[in-house]
Amino acid sequence: MNDEEKEKKLLSALAVSRPEAFWARQRAAIRAAAGPARRPRAWLLLPAAGLAALLVAVLAERTRRPSAPEPQAVSLAFIEHMDMLADMDVLEAVPEGKL
Repeated sequence: MNDEEKEKKLLSALAVSRPEAFWARQRAAIRAAAGPARRPRAWLLLPAAGLAALLVAVLAERTRRPSAPEPQAVSLAFIEHMDMLADMDVLEAVPEGKL
């Protein structure tokens, strides 16, 4: 007998043999102590799904609406009108004899 065979024989002699019914009772006891099987709860995913939907809606709105050019703060007609008023003020300030 070689060493491996001796070792196997020793381990088999030291091993505790239990009937299959014992292991079935052990498994049942462990499962009962652990409680019912837990399933992932879908309500935990609701905040993430809501945030994802909001992000998609915001991005879709940006791509759908073309960006309008920014309106000018002062229109060209308004500037010309102000220029004409300034000229009138200068003309009014000059005495009539000098015109």
